[in-house]
Amino acid sequence: MVLKRNPKQDRRRRQRQLLNTGVQVFTDCARVDALGINLSDVGMRLFALANLPLGSQIQVEFLPPRCAERVRVCGIVRHRTLYLYGIEFLPDSDQHRGSWADVGAITGRQVTQSQ
Repeated sequence: MVLKRNPKQDRRRRQRQLLNTGVQVFTDCARVDALGINLSDVGMRLFALANLPLGSQIQVEFLPPRCAERVRVCGIVRHRTLYLYGIEFLPDSDQHRGSWADVGAITGRQVTQSQ
């Protein structure tokens, strides 16, 4: 029996960087420890034992690879499968202006931010 492998073209709009780091998720009423799985210049996937509703605004703090300082960004929960969450970063957030370029350097993309 011969199995043919049909590699599908990556249909994602943004390139993702694998990430395996501790992440802290801040909501209006709690702080939750999570695990970052992958990262792009517009969002991240993370694993958290929490109940984060779709559309809720959160803050995510993590130490990107090859960086000395933690990055804190605001985001919105856009996707959820059990305890896996897709977070879309809010690029106009004031909390991450100083270190937003670090995220772009990690993912290999030029990141623009509104002034």
